[in-house]
Amino acid sequence: MNKKTLLPYKQKRISHHLKLKDLAFILGIDPANLSRFEAGKAPNSKALLGYHTLFDLSTQPNIKLGLDLGYKELADKCFKLLEKLEDAPDTFKNRKRSEGLDSIIARLTNLEE
Repeated sequence: MNKKTLLPYKQKRISHHLKLKDLAFILGIDPANLSRFEAGKAPNSKALLGYHTLFDLSTQPNIKLGLDLGYKELADKCFKLLEKLEDAPDTFKNRKRSEGLDSIIARLTNLEE
C-alpha cells in the first residue's frame, strides 16, 4: 500500500482533533492496527468503512485497500466458480448464478483497468 493513499484518513482524524486512541475506541479497533492502516502498512476494512462513515470519505478509490485480495484475485475466484458451475446441472438457478458472476467479473475487470 502507498502511504500517500492513506494520508487523507490521518488528516481527517487530526482535523477533527481526535487522537488515534479516540478513533480506535470509536471503531472498536486496536490502536496499533489503526496506526498501521493510517501508515499504509496493513489493510483494514473496518477502518476504511469507519473513516467513510464518520468523515464522509469516499471508499471507492481506496476500497481495494480494505480487501486482502485485489480485484484480479477476486475475478480469478469468480472464474473458478464459473468453471464449477459448468459441471453443475443446467438449472434456472445455476444459469442465474452464472449471469451474476459474469456481471461481477465485468465490473471487477473495469475497476482493475
